[in-house]
Amino acid sequence: MSDRSAPRPGARSAPAVLASMPWIVVLLGVGLLATLLVFALLSFREAEHRAAPEPAPPMYLPRMPSVTSSPTPAGDAPLLAVDATPSRTAGATATPSARASSRRPDATPSTGGPAPAGSGRMSAYYQTTSSDRDSFSAEVTVRNATGGAGEWQVELMFSGNVKSVRASSSSGVSVRTQGSGWFVLSGTSSLPAGETAVVSMTFGRNGSGDRPGQCTVNGAACTIG
Repeated sequence: MSDRSAPRPGARSAPAVLASMPWIVVLLGVGLLATLLVFALLSFREAEHRAAPEPAPPMYLPRMPSVTSSPTPAGDAPLLAVDATPSRTAGATATPSARASSRRPDATPSTGGPAPAGSGRMSAYYQTTSSDRDSFSAEVTVRNATGGAGEWQVELMFSGNVKSVRASSSSGVSVRTQGSGWFVLSGTSSLPAGETAVVSMTFGRNGSGDRPGQCTVNGAACTIG
């Protein structure tokens, strides 16, 4: 009868197995580290060979056209237009317009009466007939001494306190304003040679003063009485 306590052939004893376990752990760890290293190297090479991303397309901003302005010569400044419609009736009323011409006649009024017949020109005579606090009345007498029928136009320029005018004449007159205190009277028909036209006027004002600073007839100085 054989002894069962005897060791079998080829079998390792328990102490030998226990003694070899640390080396098995070391070998497994080394193998795991080698595997991780190989995986890291393959990942790094794959990242190197990966194509770089394509650049974004360029953006173009719209170009604004340049604007060139040329200076306006000082002498070419436009004049202000006058927007006034003359009346065709014997009596007329004018109020200052919002837009006025910047040109005024340069004539200086003279003293005395209208030019006598045969003097060869159109003349006018201005005189005040009455005056109160807010208004005054005046007359302009136009004489045609040219030897033929002709048109006439009288311009009266007061200070800014004269605001409005009403005018009437038996021969027909129209009136318009060129600005504050600047009034233009015109005959509605030609004045025969040797004849006179008398225009009666009533002015509205704020303040005092009943004589125009300038008076012209067809561009020539008229007489202020």
